Amino acid sequence: MPTGDQTTGDAAPSEATDSAIDSAPRTTGDAAIDSAIDSAPRAADDAPPRTIAPAPPRARSARREATRERVLDAAREVFAERGVIGATVENICAHAGFTRGAFYSNFTDKADVLRALTVREHARLLAHIDAGFALVEESAYRGPGMVVDGDPGAGPGPRGPLASVVDHLLESVPADRQFSLIQTELEIHAVRDPATSRAFAEADARFQARIAEFLARGLERLGRELVVGPGEATDAVIAIVERSTRRALIAGGDADPDTLARAILPLLLAAVSRPRT
Repeated sequence: MPTGDQTTGDAAPSEATDSAIDSAPRTTGDAAIDSAIDSAPRAADDAPPRTIAPAPPRARSARREATRERVLDAAREVFAERGVIGATVENICAHAGFTRGAFYSNFTDKADVLRALTVREHARLLAHIDAGFALVEESAYRGPGMVVDGDPGAGPGPRGPLASVVDHLLESVPADRQFSLIQTELEIHAVRDPATSRAFAEADARFQARIAEFLARGLERLGRELVVGPGEATDAVIAIVERSTRRALIAGGDADPDTLARAILPLLLAAVSRPRT
């Protein structure tokens, strides 16, 4: 059967071909007719079959990446609401609006999605933190209520100056409900299943290193230095920030997720640091 603008089998010749045949001298015989047919202008129906070029690799790659991101977005929401253990591939597919085939063309199983999501979430977190820290570097802790290198004006002792470091840190870390849920789920799953926790451990180490770097710079600007290891100080700071966020989420309403952190972290930083000599 003809498809598109192709012709096959016994399709009728075009009007241009008919006209050329009629005008050929009858005395020349079949050869003249054959020549007339060969020289007749091709009409649209006689055009050679057209082929549709496949999409370039870049276009296919972009579509595949878009599908992959939609699956990860769906997995993020499903894991946050149902938990990693309670979530299924079917849940993720339904939330993404894809078939299982689309899922398995990008991921081997739920554990594969979890690993990819862990890497993506921490990469986004680091980008968010870096953007916040960049603003800190530009402002050099100057502005309302901020100090530089121990400038006076925030009250006696280190608590006032250190509060500015804490404020900048809290402004750089997301505190929304879904972020808290997914980060908690990823960490709990890493505890439950150490065999699959490598991706989380590596990503978490990068996150802690970034926080430690920020704290060291902030303390240096204030003429202070840590008296404990940067890893220990960072772990304590992160634990208080996470607890502060969860307490506000549990309380609900307009509870400020940073209330506890703002009250405790300046005191903690004062306790784990000292003036540089």
